[in-house]
Amino acid sequence: QIEKFGVMIEEYLKQRVNLKHVFLLVDYRHKPSEDDMLMYNFLKYYNLPVTVIATKADKIGGSKKQKNLKDILDTIDLVVGDDMVVFSSVTRLGVKEVLKKIEDLLEEDK
Repeated sequence: QIEKFGVMIEEYLKQRVNLKHVFLLVDYRHKPSEDDMLMYNFLKYYNLPVTVIATKADKIGGSKKQKNLKDILDTIDLVVGDDMVVFSSVTRLGVKEVLKKIEDLLEEDK
């Protein structure tokens, strides 16, 4: 089932002509996984702009926040034009930034 899901996602991303931007969710508590990196590199191969959303930011204590942020940015090494938002559905951190990004993308399409 995992393999079928992977093929389905790949086909969707490759063939969806009106796909303008991708939001890639990664766990802020951990260094990006090999799967996270594969997905980011796949998206870059197809020249899709990406916003990385580092989720579960509320689960990280103060002293680890900068270290985890650095780990994510060092591992993913965002290309010019891509960005990252630290996000928490619990504290609402990053919600405004994500909504603004979506609004801006919708405005570009008009």
